[in-house]
Amino acid sequence: MATKKQNTETKKQAAKNGHKAESKQTKSILNEQHGHSLLGLNFRKSENFGEWYLEVIKKSDIVDERVPIKGFNVLMPEGYEIWHIMMDRLDSMLKRIGVRNYYFPLLIPERFLKKEAEHFKGFSPETAWVTHAGETKLEERLAIRPTSETIMYEMFKLWIRSYQDLPLKANQYTNIVRWDTKSTKPLIRDREFLWHEGHSAHASEEEAEKEVGEILKIYRSLITGVLGIDYIELIRPEWDKFAGAEYSVALDAVMPDGKILQIGTVHNLGQNFSKPLEMVFLDSEGKKKYPYQLSYGVTTRLLGALIGIHGDDRGLILPPEVAPVQIAIVPIYTKDSREKILEKCSEIFGRLEKSFRVMLDDSEKTPGFKFHQHELKGVPLRIEIGPKDLEKKQVTLVRRDFLEKIPVEEERLESQISEAFDSVFLQLKKRSEENLIVRDAKNFEELKSSLNAGGFVRINFCMRESCADKIKADTKAEVRGTLFSIEEKVAGGCAACGQKANAKAYVARAY
Repeated sequence: MATKKQNTETKKQAAKNGHKAESKQTKSILNEQHGHSLLGLNFRKSENFGEWYLEVIKKSDIVDERVPIKGFNVLMPEGYEIWHIMMDRLDSMLKRIGVRNYYFPLLIPERFLKKEAEHFKGFSPETAWVTHAGETKLEERLAIRPTSETIMYEMFKLWIRSYQDLPLKANQYTNIVRWDTKSTKPLIRDREFLWHEGHSAHASEEEAEKEVGEILKIYRSLITGVLGIDYIELIRPEWDKFAGAEYSVALDAVMPDGKILQIGTVHNLGQNFSKPLEMVFLDSEGKKKYPYQLSYGVTTRLLGALIGIHGDDRGLILPPEVAPVQIAIVPIYTKDSREKILEKCSEIFGRLEKSFRVMLDDSEKTPGFKFHQHELKGVPLRIEIGPKDLEKKQVTLVRRDFLEKIPVEEERLESQISEAFDSVFLQLKKRSEENLIVRDAKNFEELKSSLNAGGFVRINFCMRESCADKIKADTKAEVRGTLFSIEEKVAGGCAACGQKANAKAYVARAY
């Protein structure tokens, strides 16, 4: 709650830049219309992350979940735009290593799934089926894709004949339906979601293993290097890996409520699909071989992580590279200065639109309303231009993360914007790194205590599923896996059973 003194100072500052202080009546009307204060949302992120998250995605035009089918939501223009920008960045990275885009069918014949029953059994409880065309019952059930391995690999089998056809690297941007039985949460746990789904086939085990590393590098470049989100790469335990994989690497990020969100996966499939599907090629010596395969993907969960990790009590904070609007120009004028201010704003807009995604907000709404809306939607930079700015041949830059006002000479504007973008991104990345908490626990009591603080807890672990079940039953936490890139030394007994530990395992509560 702002004090009388703070309100007075705010009005003085507004007057300096040519603002007209909004009346209490105007503020009251705005609050009534939009359901929240101009100074923030109804829920604080630190106090009630779940409610804060739902309020932010609704009011910032990311998702509308009022669809009358649970877990099937509308991805609104702001959310869809961010997703497309992220996927465009990813697409350029994938193409550099030879990945090409396809589109495969939505429906998968049941007989295809039976060929790889071991793989598909993990998806069976979540699969939606098409059984009728109009009133006519189909001779064979058709699955609405919960994943695409079986339909894609039936085609790979036709395309791969010789070692010269390899490697085959395919990707598609599509939707997936999994009738999840758990509680749904928009973007974080949907029943229909968007994803990029990559698949590759290689002539040797070594080539496939190398590709795992390439994909993980690309994901790191996108997720940490562009989105500013830090995470841990974990090899999933045997009982929790992708069915049909030799091993699965999951990208696990820590959300602000301390829970873990899996934001991506890479699966080394070995020959576990090519053999049962009889996918055969002739090597350079004319011998029949089975290719080694990978599958990998990130989903719209990544958008949920972006919103949840970077946002604050005013709404979204978007990394500049993926913000639909990178800069919002807001004119601030009196009756006498209106024409000159708008003219200057148009001039600045014309300069900046060549290099940035910029908008000129020349609507008739009040400056305070505009500030609030652009902050809510996470616009990284705001440019304010008022009468004093005009006199001094400057503009005022406002950073979304700190809401810091920076006077900038007009001639230095582009370079200052680039510097501000770099600074905003680095600040978001730093915050994410600080939120990626790993605590160590020596025994079961320490494990339970540490889990209550959120994030990951690292323990000595025997890697037996029975001990993982015990941990889950007693703490509602999961053994998420072991580090992919580093082999951590382990000595002593398992934190769950006391018997000899075989690895350092990471335990956490997850969505």
